[in-house]
Amino acid sequence: MTGYPRAPMEGRAPRRLAWAALAALALVSSAHAQTPERDIQPDEEEWARVEEAAAATTEAPAEEDEADRAGEDAAEATPEEDDSSPVGVRLVSRRRRSVSLEPSPQDSARPLPVATEMANDPDMPALVHRTEPYEWFVLPLVGYSSDVGFAGAILAQLYHYEPGFEPFRDKLQLIALLTSDLVQFYELLWERIGLFGLPLRLDMALSFNTTPVGNYCGLGNQASCDRDLAREAARSQDLLPGDDGYNRFLDRYFRFRSMRPAIRTALRWQPMRNGLELTFVWEASYGIPGFVGKRGPYPGSLYEQDFPDGEEGMTSELQIGAVWDRRDDERRPTRGYVLASSFRGAHRFTGSDWRYGGLNLGAAGFFAFDRGKRLVLATRGVADLLWGDPPTTVLAAISGFWTDMAFGGQTLGRGIRGRRYIGRIKVMAQVELRAVLFGEAGKLQGVGFLFGDVGWIGLDWHEWGGDLRRINASFGGGLGLYWGEGFVLRFDAGFSAPERYDPQFYVSLRHPF
Repeated sequence: MTGYPRAPMEGRAPRRLAWAALAALALVSSAHAQTPERDIQPDEEEWARVEEAAAATTEAPAEEDEADRAGEDAAEATPEEDDSSPVGVRLVSRRRRSVSLEPSPQDSARPLPVATEMANDPDMPALVHRTEPYEWFVLPLVGYSSDVGFAGAILAQLYHYEPGFEPFRDKLQLIALLTSDLVQFYELLWERIGLFGLPLRLDMALSFNTTPVGNYCGLGNQASCDRDLAREAARSQDLLPGDDGYNRFLDRYFRFRSMRPAIRTALRWQPMRNGLELTFVWEASYGIPGFVGKRGPYPGSLYEQDFPDGEEGMTSELQIGAVWDRRDDERRPTRGYVLASSFRGAHRFTGSDWRYGGLNLGAAGFFAFDRGKRLVLATRGVADLLWGDPPTTVLAAISGFWTDMAFGGQTLGRGIRGRRYIGRIKVMAQVELRAVLFGEAGKLQGVGFLFGDVGWIGLDWHEWGGDLRRINASFGGGLGLYWGEGFVLRFDAGFSAPERYDPQFYVSLRHPF
């Protein structure tokens, strides 16, 4: 029995407001570390062979240097590694893939478990413990978004190793997140590789998230969050400036609050090594309008006017997808591409109170302008189409290889508040220039970013919810740091006309794609 086939696959983050912390999980853990090598003393015969080989090397003709350089380039372009060595002894080619903590169902295979990579790094703030064949660690995480505030989280993982399976046999993961705006997310996940002795990967997760600061500005591509509309609504409620509760009403008019327990099961199958990967996902959640100690939408809010019952009920969705990934690196890609597609649907036969279907198509490409890959152009296009009667939690997101809030937020529509433009039709494109400003590869590097996002959003094919020709756009830039082979830290600011060019700030531990 061989281990699970390796293929660079992006993770599927949990839904909705937990994206900031789960993105952090994928990247804080990918910091550079060195695994100690065995201390072996060569005998005299071995020393003689080494000296003889060194002498032969110095006498080699100059023409061979060019061949050696060509061989190094070929090794760099081949992201394959020798994982046959035991834990603690690493044999790799000239280029290693970055490690990942991205959650399932498309959790990326990696050469060695992340805890092993981190265990020997004195600068990584993680508590790591090892008892063969188990290993566990605890890691603190931080982040920021204009939509949810500052975020702090704790990640705990337990790995079980077994010969013939990579990067592990079983994984148990627990995450707890709390933001300064009281957004909360908790998840317990179990993952197993080599299910039934086949190249199958199974993960199961239980989660709970709640928010008192969800954005709802209406439906379609001309949804407005103009505060003057909130003032008019306050006057209709006989609230005037200076009255108790007036400012609170204005602050909550374009907000909703909700709690959502969820369960997810995902199965990944890759019949051929480094080939097309198929995914099968079932996800169910129950929406509860309100927040801790409070039930229902905010009184008088726009969301309550459109959905008086707060959309309480069960969403149960089945999804099948396929991914073809040819990026040179998952965390900091500099060349290659990824193609993905998926179908999803919910019906009473799946236990859902909503009936809808969806198609997602996505592609991303990466182009390096120089041999050192210090200037990279990254592009992504996504089309997410829905039909039927989905709830707003589904209308406000894309689902598939990438699961993100859209359109507006830290990942798609940077510079526009999260969930501002929602609908059944979402066609989006992004372009980003990533430039290394100083530093050498593998060490600390300073990075600059320039980006632009556009989105064509419609409520429905028959009722667009605005101007069919309107394309919402945002732009911005930022600075960041690279460290080692996978760590990314970004400080971004986005701007857009819909938000009157008020800056939206983001601190993230991953690239948006």
